[in-house]
Amino acid sequence: MSTSNKYSLFALFLISTLCHTSIMAQTNERSDPNLITKGRGFVNLAFSLDQREAENENQFIRDVIDQDRLNYRITSNGGYAIKDNFVLGLGLGYGRNREDLIQVNQDGEEVFTRTVGQDFTITPNMRNYIPLGPGKFQVFIQTDLRLNFGESLRRNIFVDEVEKLETEFFQSRVGVSPGLIIFFNRSWAFETSVGLVGLTSRWTTETVNNDTDNRTRIQENSVDLQLNLLELNLGVAFYFD
Repeated sequence: MSTSNKYSLFALFLISTLCHTSIMAQTNERSDPNLITKGRGFVNLAFSLDQREAENENQFIRDVIDQDRLNYRITSNGGYAIKDNFVLGLGLGYGRNREDLIQVNQDGEEVFTRTVGQDFTITPNMRNYIPLGPGKFQVFIQTDLRLNFGESLRRNIFVDEVEKLETEFFQSRVGVSPGLIIFFNRSWAFETSVGLVGLTSRWTTETVNNDTDNRTRIQENSVDLQLNLLELNLGVAFYFD
């Protein structure tokens, strides 16, 4: 066999090997059950709880005789992959807070305060997934528009009078939230995310003792460019085809 034929056979063998390796890699990638491929969807559910009880506590600017606080929030998010590793989604949330507080104000007067409130959240969003290794661990970057509206009622009960404060608000936020997903199997996964960057606008109205003619209106705008651990979310997600 001539030298040129040997080189031709070697080149053909090398090309065949490279093609075979590429096809096998693509097949393994497509067959990985954890990858977010086009057509897959998911729903998740998260729950947070904040409960506190205190007696005879000095809280720097006030002396608390008794405090009973309970706040909780339920959120859900769902999405559909319109292409590999890219999902369009919609989130919904509901939160409720309650606090009973007996304190001594700066005038030395004992005040009983009861606060109740609730809010609703609608969050259109999109996610970009980045698999780590075979795909059991994945990082995602979620960009969303969060629309939040709610109301609260606070009553300050003094010795000789009662003050009622009614608050209504609407808040919009454009933000970015990085997160991590751990797949237990093809369908179930644990996920966590944290707020990172956000542009927030908030409109608030406050009415004291039903005096609508002197209602207070407040508009606020803020930019947050740091990691916000107060927006840490933990939940379980279900993925389906």
